[in-house]
Amino acid sequence: MKKIMLVFSIALAAMSFAFSQTDGRHAKKSPLDGAWELVSGQQLPKSARDVKIISGGHFIFVAYDAETGKPLYTGGGTYILKGSSYIEHIDFASDEIPAGLVGKDQPFTVKVDGDTFTQTGTLSNGKSLSEVWKRAN
Repeated sequence: MKKIMLVFSIALAAMSFAFSQTDGRHAKKSPLDGAWELVSGQQLPKSARDVKIISGGHFIFVAYDAETGKPLYTGGGTYILKGSSYIEHIDFASDEIPAGLVGKDQPFTVKVDGDTFTQTGTLSNGKSLSEVWKRAN
């Protein structure tokens, strides 16, 4: 439990820093704002959870092993949402995330349906990505 709290404390500190850098361009609430949990897409260990927090033009994702509390990977940055076009710019990431993704735009198409959103696209390293996220309680 202490490890989980540490992971989320680090994530919240990173988001606080990122939000302090906001220049007001993203003051309008986005339909993606909130906490999301990955329900399909990435191949993670059975006990793993992947959480994404989106707010104020910023995002952060954290994957961790729910049994051990050990973090698996993390990253975050800024985003732009225009209609169904969603572009994440990864500003930072743990070593488990390919270095070629950091500092680059990652374009996606998103579809929001109630408490679920689907994110599909091709990463800047050529890897296809299709993820389904459910709003966290």
